[in-house]
Parts: sequence; C-alpha cells; structure tokens
Amino acid sequence: MDELLDYGRILRVRSGHNVRELGGYVTPRGKTQTHRFLRSGSTGLLSAEDLDTLRSWGVRYVLDLRGIGETPAVTCSFAKLDWVTWANVPLYDRDLSAPAMAPIRAEGSFLATSYLTMLRSENCIRRIFAFLAQAEPDDCVLFHCAAGIDRTGVLTMLLLGLAEVGRRDIIADYAYSFGTVPDVEMLLGSVADADVSLLPKGPVTNRMQTIATVYDTVVATHGSVRGYLQSCEVPEAHIDAVFSHLVDA
Repeated sequence: MDELLDYGRILRVRSGHNVRELGGYVTPRGKTQTHRFLRSGSTGLLSAEDLDTLRSWGVRYVLDLRGIGETPAVTCSFAKLDWVTWANVPLYDRDLSAPAMAPIRAEGSFLATSYLTMLRSENCIRRIFAFLAQAEPDDCVLFHCAAGIDRTGVLTMLLLGLAEVGRRDIIADYAYSFGTVPDVEMLLGSVADADVSLLPKGPVTNRMQTIATVYDTVVATHGSVRGYLQSCEVPEAHIDAVFSHLVDA
C-alpha cells in the first residue's frame, strides 16, 4: 500500500483533494507513524474506488471540521458509511480558502487572527481530541475541512507539534498545500532556522508566515503544544492516546 505515496506524503487518491500522510516526520522518539493520520480537503467527490483505497489504507475514523452551514453530514462521503466512525466538530464556520474570501484574506494578519480564533475554541479542541483518542492502534484517522488547508492545517499543526516534530517541518507541511515540495524546500533552505520573515513576500511565503506566527504564539504562550492542550483542559489520557497514535513510544 505504501506505493500509493508520492513525494511530499501525498496519497494518490484521484478523486480526492490534498490527501496527505502525517507519517514519516522526525521527532525525538523516532518518526511519526504512517497509516495513523491523514489530512484532506473535501471528500464529497470521492469515487467508490478511492473510498476502497482509503479503507485499505486503514481509515476507520473520519473527522469533518466544517461548519454546519457547509452541510457536512450531507456532503462528506464518509458520513453514512458503516465501516467508519464519523463526527463533525466545526472548528470554524467558513472556508477561509474559498475564492470569494481572497480579498479578505489579503488584508494583513486576517488569516493568523482567524487561526488563533480557532485555537480559542477550547470546547471544540476538547471534542476533537476526545474523538481522535478513540482510534485503536491500527486505525487511521482522516480529518478534513473544505480545502484541507486552514482548519485542517491548524489541527495538523497541533498534531505534529504534540509529536514534537520540528518547527521547520510543521511550516513545510502546511506550505505543501500551496507550493510544490521542491519549491517549499528551496524557500526554507534559503533562510536560517526557517526564519520565514526574511523571505520575499508572495502567496506561499505569506502562508508560511501565517502558520509560523500561529505556532510561535502557541509555544510562546503555553511552552508547547501539549501545554496548550492542557490549558484547554483536554484530559491527559486523551493527549497521551493521540500522542501514542502519532509516535510509537
């Protein structure tokens, strides 16, 4: 099955959008495990063949992060399948990457502010981690929003940060939604310590700055992603369960 992975951890799911593995990142305890977490964009157009592929990959839990107005129970292909446990926890009520949002997105720190607003939704964070903690050792959890960029990107940041993946890789994983892997690697390789503030302004580098700002704010405020989750009163048992699902400790 791992032959389905392309460069950049992209899973070849033709009818899917931005379907990527979180496995293979270096942490102090080894690499993050594959077949444990997949990030994705909208699942509404998944073909029967690709649903079978994802089932074979191990997907047994699906978390939809979209708002109620996006009718997740109707538009997520997994919502009524009997071989997955499906849940909807709205992390934000709009698709920030929708074309209609482009003029607003371009305004200063709008995206970073929106992401930090998501992180203030402590009840949602508790519900998300309660859901993720249910997964058995061999289960894969797929989580998605509309584009697989913003809400999905924030949760990915939390998961990789909990696993203690390096800041550079967290920024890179987010940026793979906007630029090719070689382009992202070239940009990050051109500045010391992934200091994206030194990069020229552009669509990809602006996005890098967004996730870097949000991650740095979490760490500066709470010391670590684990500290942030604790501040949200996520039960330690749920934090540990998700951590052990990410990294074979």
